[in-house]
Amino acid sequence: MLWLMRRLARILRVGIIAAMAAAALGLVFFGPRTIGNLPPDRVVVRYWEKWTDFEGVAMRRLVGVFNDTVGAERGIYVQYESTTQIDLKSLVAIAGGDPPDLIGLWPHLIASYANKGALLPLGQRATDAGISADDIIPVYYEQCTYRGELYGLPLTPWSLALYYNLDVFAENAEALRAAHLDPNRAPRTTSELLAYCRVLAGRDERGVLTRMGFIPGHVGNIGWYWYTWPLWFGGHFTVCESGVLVGNAPEWKAALAFIREFADTFGGNDLGRFESGLSNFNSPDNPFMIGKLAMMQQGPWFANMIRHYAPTLRYAAAPVPTVDGEPRSYVGQDILIIPRGARHPEAAWTFIAWLYTSPPVQVPSGEAEPQPGYEYYTYRTGDRTEHRPMPPLRPIEWLNWIHYKGSPLRHPDPTFTATHPNPVIAVHERLARLPGAVGDPPLPDWLELREAFHAAYLDVWRGSAAPGPRLDHLQRRMDQIHETTRKSLARYGETYP
Repeated sequence: MLWLMRRLARILRVGIIAAMAAAALGLVFFGPRTIGNLPPDRVVVRYWEKWTDFEGVAMRRLVGVFNDTVGAERGIYVQYESTTQIDLKSLVAIAGGDPPDLIGLWPHLIASYANKGALLPLGQRATDAGISADDIIPVYYEQCTYRGELYGLPLTPWSLALYYNLDVFAENAEALRAAHLDPNRAPRTTSELLAYCRVLAGRDERGVLTRMGFIPGHVGNIGWYWYTWPLWFGGHFTVCESGVLVGNAPEWKAALAFIREFADTFGGNDLGRFESGLSNFNSPDNPFMIGKLAMMQQGPWFANMIRHYAPTLRYAAAPVPTVDGEPRSYVGQDILIIPRGARHPEAAWTFIAWLYTSPPVQVPSGEAEPQPGYEYYTYRTGDRTEHRPMPPLRPIEWLNWIHYKGSPLRHPDPTFTATHPNPVIAVHERLARLPGAVGDPPLPDWLELREAFHAAYLDVWRGSAAPGPRLDHLQRRMDQIHETTRKSLARYGETYP
């Protein structure tokens, strides 16, 4: 353990991390704590998770079922704690020798955490529990591995899709047809996407934009996954031969040339004013839900938010448009890991294994009746429509059902598929299973590389730099980041990537 602490301490001394670590230490020692008495006769598994609102409530309820059943039988009690800045807080807690037993993280952290020796390998535990790569959709399983070792298991997976507002399309059907566009489907190519946007854009009498078909460039509250554009143009995050990221590849330049063309089409200043008037993503005034934005690229959780904030909205989902119309897929997930230094790793693993191996469970809501529209699914027989309560499901699928997400399993329970409440889940499920589906690359410096791309992306979107020269400059910066990481790893006898 001493070597690990020395190693992490060196990393945390570098630059801005020191200041951020101070804030995170405050979270460690003064952060949220579960209220209430803990059972004195059980092993307490401390579980940090990032979810709030209804997603956090769902996981807390599932933990309650474990505590009342298998947990009670084996003397284990999972103490669920919801917290913010979970990535930084977790790293500092591990370095300080006082980590929780379970952490809900994102897979792009696996490589950097594993390189720092901050994660327990889970491969043998999974094998002993009968959980293998054959049980999980490949792209999700691979995201939980690093250099051949399993360090986490999928919790709630997702794929990215294009959501489109059916009413906005219907209201503009005649204009779309006049432009030789089909109002009954989403655009399939990036050229079509721009053509749809030309028709769907609305301006008031002063020429101010009042509605946009889509915005590819916003990196704020509504513009998640802006960095996926090279993928839609046939590019990759890493080069197979070297395993490093190449930011000035032809596909990347084509993607940013499209971003620039989009901004020029509608006017950079006009787009800036329009973007500045948009409300937060997670709110009833989400621009898609109030018709100010006809299309958005989002994950399956977006359908859950629409259910919550705009239940009467008519919408559909389709693959994100690509340069050649061939569907491509970008995926991500929330995962569960056991940090090195956890006090009760075996008890923590018991909970993870229960999620995957338990028979179907029924999870009490704590309410007299299921919440309307949340724990029901729609069942149609002929002309009749019934709303039936959520069925019992294996814990991992119960969680994803109620989060409106797909199953991480290669072979989902037929009940999960037949009763799933998300009206567009089939699109997300199909995309997750596409050959070539990718997520964030397993690079220990991925976040630094993405930040460098972020700066280049904004320069092109705002018109302050041309795509080609700016990406050549980006590549030089990426080479520097690669070299710094390589030297850092070499001190410990490790190679990059």
